[in-house]
Amino acid sequence: MRKVFTYENNGESSVNAFFGKADAKIRNKLRFQLEYIKDERNPFCAPHVKHFSIEKYRQMYELRIKASGTMVRVIFHMHNDEITLLHAFIKRDRKDTERALETALRILQNILQDNGEVRKDCRKELDFQ
Repeated sequence: MRKVFTYENNGESSVNAFFGKADAKIRNKLRFQLEYIKDERNPFCAPHVKHFSIEKYRQMYELRIKASGTMVRVIFHMHNDEITLLHAFIKRDRKDTERALETALRILQNILQDNGEVRKDCRKELDFQ
């Protein structure tokens, strides 16, 4: 089973804050999607997950959620069966994804160690109740 973490900065998680404000349908769909990707038997493929092919973003994936007529995306990084959720956003147009990728890339560059792992002081294991 893969482990899921959220990126934290000074004890604050933007992904947790985003989903704390989301409606119940979106939170339920997120729980379902996270359970799906936690199981290592499930491949990262459409429609649940997209792997970015552009070299600059190749180390990131996008979790795709559609609920309540809203498209929500969560950009994450995976290394050694450890998933770190970096940034969540509502997708309204293509530029939203481009901006979110740049935000996630900045976060990842700040917290990634030379061996590809995320620093342990910058993440917290996700506990979705």
